[in-house]
Amino acid sequence: MNPILLVGAALVGLPILLHLIMKQEPKRLPFPAFRFLKQRLKTNQRKLRLRHFILLALRMLLIALFCLALYQPSILSTGLIDIHGRQPLAVVVVIDTSPSMGYADGDKTHQEEACERATELINELPDGSRVAVIETGDPGGDWLQSVADARTKLSEIAKKAPKPGQPVTAVGGGQSVTASLVHAYQLLKTVDEQSDTAEPMPRLVAVFTDRAASSWDPSRLDDLKKIRDAIPPPAVAHAIVDVGTDKPVNVAILSAEMAENRPQIVPANQPIAVTIAVAAVGLDTKSVVLARIDNEEKATRKEVEIRDGQTQTLTFDFRDLKPGLHQIRFTLETKDALMADNDRYFTFRVAEARKVLTITDDAGDPTNGNYGDAHYWRLAINANREFVCEVAKPDAVPADLTAFEVVTLLSVSKPDADLWGKLQKYVEAGGKLIVIPGGDDRLSLDAYNGESASKLMPGDLKDKPIDVRTLPEPKDKNTKDRSTGIAWYVLTSNDSKADRELQHPMLAPIKEWKKKLDVDAVRQPRKAWKYWLVDPRGGGTIVARYDSDDKYENCHPAVLERSFPKGKVLLLTTKMDPPETNDWNDYWSGTSWMVAFPDMLLRYAAGSAADVNFNHPSGTVVAIPLAKVLAGKRDNVILTGPGISGTDNLIRPTERQSELRLGPPRSSAAGNFKLFAATESPPGLPPNWEEGFSLNVPAEESTLVKAPIEGIEDLTGKDSVIAVGKNVPLAEILDKTPLSQHPVELFPWLLIAVLMLFVLEGLLANRFYRRPKAS
Repeated sequence: MNPILLVGAALVGLPILLHLIMKQEPKRLPFPAFRFLKQRLKTNQRKLRLRHFILLALRMLLIALFCLALYQPSILSTGLIDIHGRQPLAVVVVIDTSPSMGYADGDKTHQEEACERATELINELPDGSRVAVIETGDPGGDWLQSVADARTKLSEIAKKAPKPGQPVTAVGGGQSVTASLVHAYQLLKTVDEQSDTAEPMPRLVAVFTDRAASSWDPSRLDDLKKIRDAIPPPAVAHAIVDVGTDKPVNVAILSAEMAENRPQIVPANQPIAVTIAVAAVGLDTKSVVLARIDNEEKATRKEVEIRDGQTQTLTFDFRDLKPGLHQIRFTLETKDALMADNDRYFTFRVAEARKVLTITDDAGDPTNGNYGDAHYWRLAINANREFVCEVAKPDAVPADLTAFEVVTLLSVSKPDADLWGKLQKYVEAGGKLIVIPGGDDRLSLDAYNGESASKLMPGDLKDKPIDVRTLPEPKDKNTKDRSTGIAWYVLTSNDSKADRELQHPMLAPIKEWKKKLDVDAVRQPRKAWKYWLVDPRGGGTIVARYDSDDKYENCHPAVLERSFPKGKVLLLTTKMDPPETNDWNDYWSGTSWMVAFPDMLLRYAAGSAADVNFNHPSGTVVAIPLAKVLAGKRDNVILTGPGISGTDNLIRPTERQSELRLGPPRSSAAGNFKLFAATESPPGLPPNWEEGFSLNVPAEESTLVKAPIEGIEDLTGKDSVIAVGKNVPLAEILDKTPLSQHPVELFPWLLIAVLMLFVLEGLLANRFYRRPKAS
């Protein structure tokens, strides 16, 4: 069949397609009443959709408000405190008396300006107001009886302010403003309980400060907010009155210290070098520094040139100083606006070697070439010149041992009860005793384990010492062969147990040696072949162990310690006789251990000179150890120095007191201080004990950089920091300043909104879905 005929047959459907396309629909003519009903239906549908949307929105808002109410949000509300009104106020005035407030701006210091401005404030207060005045240099302060009393106290604070251009001899370090705010909040917390007013009084904290960065501690803000928010309503208002200078000009001595970070106790017959740092702010200048030691009239002068924002150092050398306490005063010759930091004080001690007494049976006679059992021990002690060793036989030991920093019992075969009694009295008074037993061939166990010894000894000596050379060879190849001697565990191991043992203060040098690969005492540890086995008792603890067993817990003690309220006793378990008679160890040969080990024992027992500090910031608590010469006598102690007057100069230690702790107001002033025992001495002779220290203005007081306003107002509220001009009355500024900013709890208002919204939703739902009444 031809394909063309098939295509032609398909065209049969074309008329049908045209018919469907051209087919006409009949016209529909709806009745007018039907068109009205259709339009009415669309209108009703739109109204229903709107009503559904309104109800849906109300129900969603109802749920959202309910959740928000459970969150219990709050907002900050700002208001005004009327200082001229009739309602009495509770006002705490905080006066910053830090050293930087001594800055002279014209004819007045910032401290005097602060007191004048605070007086302006309290003169405007309504009758019946409660006023408290706190100065940062004095941690106390309470509600005053009247506004007149507050004026009097402010006048007294102003009188204590340094006078412009005059030398300053006593300036307190004091607390920061943030520390004083704690006390201010505590006063406001209970003010209503102490007042007769029917309504709670509005509360105001007014701080008068130069806003120096050192006066504001941002780390305390979170705690201060908690204390502030714990105060009952109404909320506390704040006024931080800035009386400082925006562009200060100052030259200051920032620090004084031993050159090259050397200890503040130095050996005799050595030159002393003290380095000071001098800084300038706001100017380039040349200054002269005077150094006067021990109140001598003649001063050493040195010139220094400093550029704005820079710091220069000067080093002063002092020679031929006698043993004893020495104090220096460094002074800038040029006067400037802030005199408090023109002086720096420094205390140090030139020390004769500290005395160590070694008690031994064989004291020797050097004139006959017999150096005795203590010969090498004495050489090792004298090597560093910090200690000097004296040797005595047991029957020649003096009754009073307080002149010695450390007493050593070395290879005494049979110490009797009388000797133990002297040693016990010495240790109880704060003395340090090192017990080194001798060999078993001449040692009496009863003398070391008896009743008299047990009051001091850290443990009992067992019947016979252990000799590792007689131990059988280990059968297990993984077990160490210790027959050639054993070293200390901390010297041979690097595990966690060794690290834990190294935390003991006596072993601190070994901890440092192990960090260095060139210390022979660690690379070639000395070994012991023989030692006493000791059973700790009576509070004795193990300081160091031998590597005598594969299990650390089974390792035997090498050094034990027993602490007393004031003194301590150390016990070695191997002897320290000279090498020619010592077959117990090789401590006296080969490495620096022969000097380092005795020195390590003595420095731990007596305390290292490097740890002594005579120089502190003013306003802090200073700890002064009581010398052994005062033990048991409890003489009064006399304190002399700037700002010390009246009964402040007399201190009465108690019987068990081992140190004096001097805090404000005794430590509020900057200067050199001395203490001495009030013991009668022959005419012309100094007292038998003297101690001293120096207090200095903290270096940060000299920077004069202001604390950021944002950090302060995070606590005190927006716009609470107020800068006042010299001729602008404070009252006018306060009248225009919103002082109170406090949180307002929204929870009750949100609950009310939820209830009202719930009622509205119910009314609308009933109205929208109300059925029409039947006709």
